[in-house]
Amino acid sequence: MRVPPLLLLSSVCCLTAACADLRGSEGSRVSTTQNVASSYWFRGVPRSLQPVTQGDLVIDTPLAVGGNLTFTTWFNLQLTNKTGDAAFPDGLGGQVTEIDLALSYSRRVGRVDITWGGIGYSLPQVAPSTRETYLGLGLDAIGLTHMVTAYYDLDLLDDYYLQYQATRGFALDEHWNAALELMLGYMSDSQAEFYFGTKRSGFSDLLLTGSLTYAIDANTSLFFEAAGVTVPDDELSNSLRQSGLEDSGMWFTLGAAWGL
Repeated sequence: MRVPPLLLLSSVCCLTAACADLRGSEGSRVSTTQNVASSYWFRGVPRSLQPVTQGDLVIDTPLAVGGNLTFTTWFNLQLTNKTGDAAFPDGLGGQVTEIDLALSYSRRVGRVDITWGGIGYSLPQVAPSTRETYLGLGLDAIGLTHMVTAYYDLDLLDDYYLQYQATRGFALDEHWNAALELMLGYMSDSQAEFYFGTKRSGFSDLLLTGSLTYAIDANTSLFFEAAGVTVPDDELSNSLRQSGLEDSGMWFTLGAAWGL
């Protein structure tokens, strides 16, 4: 019998919580963010072109064997009844349209950061739920942090999505930090058929994000982000437009983060 990765990782998490030998000498760290964004896009598809609020809770536990076990819960709540030319339906103002639960294990091997985990996506009143497992490899080189992640849908689509990210951070002074991130996604034909409505593998999203963060103290910060996205593959882009959806856009995010 195949054990779902998310269930397997959950079992590991329970064992970790119960066994001090596995947890290591450091305690768990808890952090949370809350933001308001002018729109919400996912893998090149606009889910809402009207304001949303999003938040997460992250519990990070260092292990005695090395590395960290991380549990994350994330939500998206629609602030208006209208969503614009987007995938989510109208009429869900004030309601949660997505809840994600993720569990991952990460550690550094030499110069490479390795992360393996699972994500459960729940979209109440919007779309079917599904699960993905993923493997990410990160490396610092030529002044950038590079990350390549492969996601595989285990339930609904039984196919993959690949993502490359390049990030550069800038310390402006003791309180202010800035960052730029470039992300490129490649989608398999089954994923494209579900998200774009056409069965064609291709580059589904090219995203550029700039952020500015102000650290109030060691635990609390405020941040502002501006992001723009487009669909590089012409056929995937045309499919969105034929469905009455936008194939490119820009949005802004204002939020706060706290950790302990």
